[in-house]
Amino acid sequence: MQLAERELEREGADAIFSCGPTVMMRAAQKLAEARGIPHWASLENRMGCALGACRACVVPTKLEGPSPYRTVCHDGPVFDASVLLWDELPVP
Repeated sequence: MQLAERELEREGADAIFSCGPTVMMRAAQKLAEARGIPHWASLENRMGCALGACRACVVPTKLEGPSPYRTVCHDGPVFDASVLLWDELPVP
């Protein structure tokens, strides 16, 4: 993350876009929060049906509604990272 921090300081940024390991994307979210910029994360959960019916790819969020869980296959795979509950996401 030190390289990302240096680049953000040098170049500035309007947003952060990330994909990759959950731990890295969690760190990118902390950078985004510290800088007050949006972060969009592309999740790569295992998907059983790709329709959202089997609920194999659910992720916990801060969103309200019938359930705080959203499916990666149907509601994502790209999410506003600020709504994800990063500490509850599975880390492979």
